[in-house]
Amino acid sequence: MQVKSRKKISAAVIAHDEEESLPGLLETLGFADEVVVLDAGSSDATAEIAREAGAVVLTGENLRNLNVNKTTAIDATTGDWIIYLDADERVPLELAAEIRAAVDEDGRGRVAFTMPRLNQYFGKYLRHGGAYPDTQLRLFKRGKARFACMSVHEKLEVDGPTGRLRTPLVHESYPTVAEYMRKLPFYIQAGADHLKRKGVRPGPTNSLKYFFVKPTFRFVRRYVLRLGFLDGWQGLAAAAMDAYQYVMMYAAYLDRARNKQQRT
Repeated sequence: MQVKSRKKISAAVIAHDEEESLPGLLETLGFADEVVVLDAGSSDATAEIAREAGAVVLTGENLRNLNVNKTTAIDATTGDWIIYLDADERVPLELAAEIRAAVDEDGRGRVAFTMPRLNQYFGKYLRHGGAYPDTQLRLFKRGKARFACMSVHEKLEVDGPTGRLRTPLVHESYPTVAEYMRKLPFYIQAGADHLKRKGVRPGPTNSLKYFFVKPTFRFVRRYVLRLGFLDGWQGLAAAAMDAYQYVMMYAAYLDRARNKQQRT
C-alpha cells in the first residue's frame, strides 16, 4: 500500500503596525507548517508578536506597491504549497481543513486554488454590493504562480489549472471607522501611484472623470445595481467610501503634480 507524503504548507504574511490584528490571524494558521511574516516598517510590536508565535520574521519598508513585499515574503518560504495572507484576514477551521486536504493530495491536478472572501465593514459581513464572493487566488504550488508585474493592482499569474475552495476566507477589513481612517491614507497614495503609472494627465477632462463620473458610477453600481442597500447602513458606507477613495486618489495625484511644478 502506497502512503501519501504530507505536503508542507507555508503561510506568507505582510504587516505594518498590525499589533492589534496580527494575533487573530496567527491563531488561525495552525494548519501551516511554516509562517513567514514580513514586517513592513512597523513602529509597534508587530515583529515581536510574530516572533513569539514562532514565525520567521523579515523586515522591510512600508512600500505602497504591496506586491513587492508580498513577493519578498513568498520567496522566503520553503513549503511545497504557499498561501499568502494579510494581517487582518482569518482562516476558519473549515477552510483550513479544505486547504490541508487539497494540498496533501498535491492539488488533485490543480496548481492553485481560489477561495471566496467575506469582508467586514463596521461590524457586518457584506453579502451584496460586489463585496461577496470577492474571489481571491491565494493558495498555490511552489513555482506555479507569480506576480508578473510589480503593481499593487496586479494579480497572481498561474502556470496551470486552478481549482476552487468552498469555505470563505474572513477579512476583518474595517471593523471600526477608526481602522478605516488609519488605512485610508496608504490606499489613497497607492491609488495616486497607479494613476501616475497609467500616464493619466491632469486637466479638465480627467478632473470631471475622476471627481464625478467614475465615483458616481461606482457608487450607483455598488449600492443600487449590485444591491448594496441590502447590507444596511454598512452597505451604504462601503459604497460611499469606495467613491470617496476614488476622488481622493485623484486629488492626491493633482497635489503631487502641483508640488512638482512649484519645485521647478
